[in-house]
Amino acid sequence: MNTNKILSNILIGGLFLVLFIPLFVSDGMFFPFITGKNFAFRIIVEILLGVWIVLAYRDSAYRPTKSPLLIAAASFVGILALAGALGENPYKSFWSNYERMEGVLSLLHFFAYFVIATTVLGARKKWGAFWNTSILVSFIIGIYALFQFGGVLQINQGSARVDATFGNAAYLAVYMLFHVFLTLFMMLRAKGHTIGGMIAEKASVWIYTPLILLDVFVLYHTATRGAILGLIGGLLLTSLLIAIFEKERTGLRKIALGILAGIVLLIGGFFVMKDTQFVTNSPVLGRFSSISLTETTTKSRFMVWNMAYQGFKERPMLGWGQENFNFVFNTYYDPNMYGQEPWFDRAHNAFFDWLIAGGILGLFAYLSLFVLAIWYLWRRGSAFSVVEKSIFTGLLAGYFFQNLFVFDNLMSYVMFFSVLAYLESSRGGEVVALKKSDKKKNEEATSLDISIAPAAAILVVALIYFFNAKPLATNFMLIEALQPQQGGPMVNLENFKKVFAYDSFGSSEGREQLSQITMQILGAEKIDNATKQAFVELTVSELKKQVDTHSQDARYQLFLGSFLSQLARYNPASYDEALVYLEKAHELSPKKQAVMFEIGSLSYNKKDTVKAEEMFKQAYELAPAYQDAENFYVRVLMDNKNYKEIERVLVAHVARTPNEADPHTKLSALYFEMGRRADSIAEIERAILLDPAFKDQGEFYSKEIKAGRRP
Repeated sequence: MNTNKILSNILIGGLFLVLFIPLFVSDGMFFPFITGKNFAFRIIVEILLGVWIVLAYRDSAYRPTKSPLLIAAASFVGILALAGALGENPYKSFWSNYERMEGVLSLLHFFAYFVIATTVLGARKKWGAFWNTSILVSFIIGIYALFQFGGVLQINQGSARVDATFGNAAYLAVYMLFHVFLTLFMMLRAKGHTIGGMIAEKASVWIYTPLILLDVFVLYHTATRGAILGLIGGLLLTSLLIAIFEKERTGLRKIALGILAGIVLLIGGFFVMKDTQFVTNSPVLGRFSSISLTETTTKSRFMVWNMAYQGFKERPMLGWGQENFNFVFNTYYDPNMYGQEPWFDRAHNAFFDWLIAGGILGLFAYLSLFVLAIWYLWRRGSAFSVVEKSIFTGLLAGYFFQNLFVFDNLMSYVMFFSVLAYLESSRGGEVVALKKSDKKKNEEATSLDISIAPAAAILVVALIYFFNAKPLATNFMLIEALQPQQGGPMVNLENFKKVFAYDSFGSSEGREQLSQITMQILGAEKIDNATKQAFVELTVSELKKQVDTHSQDARYQLFLGSFLSQLARYNPASYDEALVYLEKAHELSPKKQAVMFEIGSLSYNKKDTVKAEEMFKQAYELAPAYQDAENFYVRVLMDNKNYKEIERVLVAHVARTPNEADPHTKLSALYFEMGRRADSIAEIERAILLDPAFKDQGEFYSKEIKAGRRP
């Protein structure tokens, strides 16, 4: 076997190895379902890149040639790199964080993966083996999800939505979405013109149909609405295209028409049964029946998308850079999102995410990948059969649709760029063996031959070290810092110092974790004061470094301000310093109630009830329905004896929720304080009418008030 063949086989093996990454869960790492998979992908691609450089030098057949899709992919990465460099936080745009592991660095790896797959998997047989390997892995993951569904294995995110080895139901859903179509593609690509072909086609039906059903079953039980609707829409489109354009395989055309009719009937049946107990009590169907413009999730999506649009208007051309949606979220925060998670780093819409990350140029570059993929499939002279065109069009449409509601992850990127590589490798006609090359048929080495391999090896080592070594070491050390140690908390403290000494993108995560650990340490009676002081000093020092490095991030300003505010219980001198950071957070995120609560609480603890009332009033008026804001505001109003304002707040609450008894009981208590006993009793009577269970207690209160006593 000659050198080129060996190098080619290494590349093929590495590409196939990527397909097994979904099975890998790094239990010993922070974010075990994310970090291990991503580091594995990066290291594999970096090794493959070194091998590919040597092979591409030796054999021109493995060099990419100019094409629309290659140019579009390169432009996409280039635009995002430029946007990141000019964005709000270039460091984070490049490196990302442990929770996401994206950024420009990941895009560069996906582009390298795309180029290598395009140039190496050039033959139809190789691509067939590649897709079958991916289908095999999806089968293993599907079995794992079945065990979760049956209660044998634990669902990692703690709900009824299976997540397999992804740790996130939405990530599993899009993975299965790809594999429904890829398995269908492998099943139907045999044309059956010959006896052998007919046998192969029948065998493929028996092999692939159960796999498709398994993928659909698992996708359904992820209860991920966007992906399920994407699957339904994609299958509808695939069936419609086959029904319209397939002229040779009339049997398949009839099946497509049947599937079309079946899906339409299924959708119609769902709407007929939408309000039945069978649907509403189903963990999956119930999520669909609850879809409305007033549903909490739907409303929050529209609010986040509006924030993204506002951010786009501020920076329309190149956006804010990858991993910088948090700046948009903070600046344009909608206070009516108080019931959602406090910090969004994604718009939960891939297209808005790219609009924020790369502006209109970045979004157009991303959309061009879909447009060119469809053009490759349907352009005149395309070597794809109608079935292949229809299946891949349905796949791309389903993936496109589900991206309206979620964001990508490692394996959705891998599958998407794998599909693009497959289409790119066939752009010159039918997918065939690699083009004729000028490969070196003899094994005589030139001086450049001798130097290219060591240079590539040095490059690989450098890439692995600079892109992976320190972040990996930081991650492992962070786990050590968080675990109980035999030597006591001071060992944990030393481990945290090692985390920060690595000076990687994991430092920010380490600082957040340290601040939480320190508050636990301060509340522990058995830990000595010297240890507590050491933790406090390191935490304050590191949080200040974070704020100095990312001064425009309201989240970090709030973290430090909140930490110092809590320290003030032990050292009142911390109040003034805490207020500086909290005021900065308020400046950066003027409508964030959490910031106002911190400033208000700090002022309240300092006995500055005027400032506290001002802050709590701002928070309340931004979203009067926010119960926490009302409670904070009413408490300080009561201390300030501002009874008229309390009455206004509670009367407004009654008007918003006319069928609730609790606001009436609060009004009753207020009227009693104001000396309005008749009004106090009247409110109790209204509360009893709304809540009969309150009758005995309410009547007791009324008697006490009538008797002139405080109930």
